[in-house]
Amino acid sequence: MEQYIKSALGYDIISEKYDIPKNTPRYLIDGYSYNKYTIEGQDCLFVAPADFSLANYKKHYEKIRQLTGFIPVLALQGITPYQRKTLIEEHIPFVVPESQIYLPFLAVLLTEKYKNKREIVKFTPTTQLVFLYLFYNSTKLTATDIALKLNCTAMSATRAYKALTDCGLFSYECDGRKKYIVPNYKGGDLLRAAEEYLVSPKEKSVLVPYGTKTDGMTVSGLYALGQKTMLAVTDKDRCFAIPKSEDLAVDADLEDGILIEQWKYDPALLAQNGIVDDISLILLLKDNGDERVQAELDGLKRYHEW
Repeated sequence: MEQYIKSALGYDIISEKYDIPKNTPRYLIDGYSYNKYTIEGQDCLFVAPADFSLANYKKHYEKIRQLTGFIPVLALQGITPYQRKTLIEEHIPFVVPESQIYLPFLAVLLTEKYKNKREIVKFTPTTQLVFLYLFYNSTKLTATDIALKLNCTAMSATRAYKALTDCGLFSYECDGRKKYIVPNYKGGDLLRAAEEYLVSPKEKSVLVPYGTKTDGMTVSGLYALGQKTMLAVTDKDRCFAIPKSEDLAVDADLEDGILIEQWKYDPALLAQNGIVDDISLILLLKDNGDERVQAELDGLKRYHEW
């Protein structure tokens, strides 16, 4: 860390051994390691989290500053665009070796090009389903628990958990022999951090004749948005979602009828009163060009503080 800052900025740096104050709470002692540096005559305290949570660190930052009397500088091995944006907006110093330096007390912001450009890998259907279930439900669940709730294999659930922790959205937490994942963000912050990974749930859509039985299907599309908001819809807008695994008799020559969407994951698992869930609906209709539709989607996003 010391050598990186010297080479990147050309500043003089003095490092010193640092002993954390005796009255420091246990969660700050166990949660971080501390190193004192003097950079260009300015004392600061580099803090490296054992398990980084942006939401937690935002709370701990001021507490560390008050206890130590030094400006805390967050030392990370990696950072997501959302984490970087949030830290800068809140004027919280941080350093990521070979990547980012933000030291507002020295008026320094350095962003280096990554040696390997970070590739955004979109969520698989199972990972998105697991993510949304965890977003809507605050209960701690093991991979085995969530596999039972979402009718997927334990291996698929484990892979989804790994994907969610690998991208920094969740962290592992253990309770005895049980291993859970817990979100690193709350509410809308979690959605904003996950936005680049989320995809439309629709695989494809087809028309079926009017009169086709839709019992058990989940209301979707504009028809769902009309039931959730003030958007005016008619029976002509009727639309339903089913999992792509369900067979559906299709008349290729049909020009009018009921719209049936086949989804990448089972919409019924997240449905609210027989209607597709809010976040999936937003992702489904986000590219709709109707300003009225976008206005109502904005209202749903505000409801979830997204």
